[in-house]
Amino acid sequence: MIHTIQADFYRLFRSKGFWITEIVLFALMLMGATIGATGHLMSVDTTPPESEIQTQGWNGVQALINASSQGSNLVFLCIVLACLILGVDLIGKLYKNNLTVGVSRTEFFLAKAFVLTCIALLQVIICLVIAFIPATILNGFGTMPDSFIGNLLVTIFLQFLCLLAWLSIVSFILYVSHSYLAVFIGYLVSSILLSMPMLIFPSIKILPYLSLQFFYAMTANSESIFYTLIVSLAVILIFNLSGLTVFKKKSL
Repeated sequence: MIHTIQADFYRLFRSKGFWITEIVLFALMLMGATIGATGHLMSVDTTPPESEIQTQGWNGVQALINASSQGSNLVFLCIVLACLILGVDLIGKLYKNNLTVGVSRTEFFLAKAFVLTCIALLQVIICLVIAFIPATILNGFGTMPDSFIGNLLVTIFLQFLCLLAWLSIVSFILYVSHSYLAVFIGYLVSSILLSMPMLIFPSIKILPYLSLQFFYAMTANSESIFYTLIVSLAVILIFNLSGLTVFKKKSL
């Protein structure tokens, strides 16, 4: 299992796809520092963070607030990385090599899940760093609002959980379909389906949080924090267990 993890990181960091995603991420954050907007690569929610509506470039504080709320962009980039980490093995049936040398399917699944978790965390950290540094250099540090550090940490943590929830869904689709096309179609369909219940049953408070996004402004509402935590953890658990079950039943 350790060798599988090491091999995944080695292969990922040597792939062009990884460095292309990092260049795209850097370009998006640089846009925020200079013009105050990043756009959305593949939005799963039509409502961007309010703080991103700017007429000028971000300062350091604004960069941290907006970078911590880059849910849709990070999801899209991490889907690409998930295809490099997991999709290549499943679609090319390279996982057979691991299984023939004594790695169990559960160990293979856990190794991939661990690598995806590390990559998701790495993307969140990189996003914050490459947004903060140029924004601070160009426009200054800015003024911290009340309870800034605590609210920022809550936002980063919950956005990270939402990112893991989306990766759990994407991984499940990969284990079921072994198809890159199915991943991106599945992501778009899932984002639509998860948004529909709140339109049908607007009075049920937890349903809006099925969109699996969390923004800095939402830290003002403890209910938003609680529901986002519950929903994201539930999605992570359900889709990881489902993905493992599917993979264990797949024939070689």
